[in-house]
Amino acid sequence: MQKEKKVPGVPKSPLKRPLPPSGMVWLAVLLLVTTLFFFGRNTGKTAEFTQTQFEKQLAAGRIVSANIASRANDVLFVTGKYKLDQAQAALAADTADGADGTGAYECQLLNSEQLQSAIREKVATVEVVPAESWYSYLLPALPMLLLIVLLWIFFARQFKNANKGAMQFGKSRAKMVAPDEINVTFDDVAGCDEAKEEVREIVDFLRDPLKFKMIGGKIPKGCLLTGPPGTGKTLLAKAVACEAGVPFFAISGSDFVEMFVGVGASRVRDMFDQAKSSAPCLIFIDEIDAVGRSRFSGLGGGHDEREQTLNALLVEMDGLEARSDVIVLAATNRPDVLDQALLRPGRFDRQVVIDLPDIVGRRKILDVHIKKIKTAAGIDLDVLARHTTGLSGADLANMCNEAALLAATSGREEVTQHDLEEASEKVRWGRERKSRRISDRDRRNTAYHEAGHAIVDIFCEHATPLHKVTIIPRGQALGLTFMLSEEDEYTQTRLELLDEMAVSMGGRVAEEIVFGDVATGAVADIERASHIARMMVCVFGMNDKIGPIKYGDFREHVHVRLDAAPQDILSPETAREIDLAVREFVTQAHDHAREILSRERERLEKLAAALLERETLSAAEVYELLSLTPPGAKDVTIKPAETPLEA
Repeated sequence: MQKEKKVPGVPKSPLKRPLPPSGMVWLAVLLLVTTLFFFGRNTGKTAEFTQTQFEKQLAAGRIVSANIASRANDVLFVTGKYKLDQAQAALAADTADGADGTGAYECQLLNSEQLQSAIREKVATVEVVPAESWYSYLLPALPMLLLIVLLWIFFARQFKNANKGAMQFGKSRAKMVAPDEINVTFDDVAGCDEAKEEVREIVDFLRDPLKFKMIGGKIPKGCLLTGPPGTGKTLLAKAVACEAGVPFFAISGSDFVEMFVGVGASRVRDMFDQAKSSAPCLIFIDEIDAVGRSRFSGLGGGHDEREQTLNALLVEMDGLEARSDVIVLAATNRPDVLDQALLRPGRFDRQVVIDLPDIVGRRKILDVHIKKIKTAAGIDLDVLARHTTGLSGADLANMCNEAALLAATSGREEVTQHDLEEASEKVRWGRERKSRRISDRDRRNTAYHEAGHAIVDIFCEHATPLHKVTIIPRGQALGLTFMLSEEDEYTQTRLELLDEMAVSMGGRVAEEIVFGDVATGAVADIERASHIARMMVCVFGMNDKIGPIKYGDFREHVHVRLDAAPQDILSPETAREIDLAVREFVTQAHDHAREILSRERERLEKLAAALLERETLSAAEVYELLSLTPPGAKDVTIKPAETPLEA
């Protein structure tokens, strides 16, 4: 386990407290209490008499009781019971007041001695209530007043929060993270030693800036981390903040851009103001391409929100106002779309490339992640590092996690070598779909198709070595032929590309030879071969007729810059020559694959039959089945094709 690093002067972040109950709940409770107070005090009906009606009831002897209270010198407030007639008693028979033939009344009367004498003479029960104080008048209205006060407080708070939210709209959303909350050191970042060495200078400056200032040196104001997804750019930024022991402001590039013009620029200014108050510190902007794209792209007018945000960022990083001890780290996997003013010295004057790890880096990454799971004895990580060419650090972490899940699903307490290899194939090509129902015709067709790939790969001298062949569906494919290089390859020769196209056409050619027909399963192989052929002609300059000239704007990434230069305009004659050259390469690969499979027809049938029986064969089993010597042995019996692959 990693030890928490205590940094003096940097307090720990307080624990998040639960939010208090909503004011709407208390408002609902008060409304319920008020309703019960007003409407639940008296369920019976109270008659309101005028003075004339009261005097008639008094003269008729229907007043049973009277409670007299003086509201003023000339006004009496009288309440009590009176006798109901037969019709009224029948209607009120079910009520509490009308059960005994009486009802409740109340009235206000003009005070006079005659009226008081008549009440005392004709009413059996008379009670004089003392005069009420001023607060007695306020008591019945107290629930309503309380309700009004609560409503005022509630809505005043809402307006205040709304106003506060409007005022906070232009504030920065950058989250300040204390170093002791990160707990990521350089030891946790593997596979990018050169990148760690470059950012280590930033750590040294933040720890001891006087050493650099005394000699006259200036630390880079900004450091741009570039590389493919999953290579550890964000992880490296966290390690820099933790190792330096300074506050760390983290924000995403998309947090600056809003629908209102000027908000992004305001947030940029506020973020740098906060950083200056906490200097020395680090600002980390993840996915900066969301806000740092090149200007004048043709989208939006002169007041484009994204351009205003970028202008504010440029000024804050290197403008008229001096900024010290605030270093900006940014990460992106699209450095080609960033504005050139952002990349100049003085802003992001250092670019650190974090590429996919090589075999040594993959081994170090596996060592980091394999410590988190329980493994069985005999795990060979060197083999796994050789077989995971092209995987990023995130892919390797996912592979180790998948291996642990496979072991737990199978009921094992430790991860074995088989679990790791299966997880590697699952991450690369998808999980085996053994439950998928395949007809015998499709299964036989798939077996010959994959056997054709394997045979052509074995007998092509410059092709990538065979690793495994299977007819068990994975992902969207009905079968797969795995070819893995033992070493990392960064360039490919012309002969290697020609052999790769021949291997791609091997499955379709095998179907033509065996069945005399072709299926739709070779669509991905045709697409791959066509792409390689067009790149050889238009980009790599490997065709003798076309020559070393680049045609078109070919990009490996699916996204292109909006302000990129337009594609080359080709004349009809040149376009025709390119099409003929591409067709020539593909046809040549097709003929080469047919030549190999026609010569090795017996081995093709033997391998297809073994696949139909065993479904999956490793490279060693294939070579043993075909009575061939594996590549790398002393006596290699595999012969290259008799016809040389010339353009």
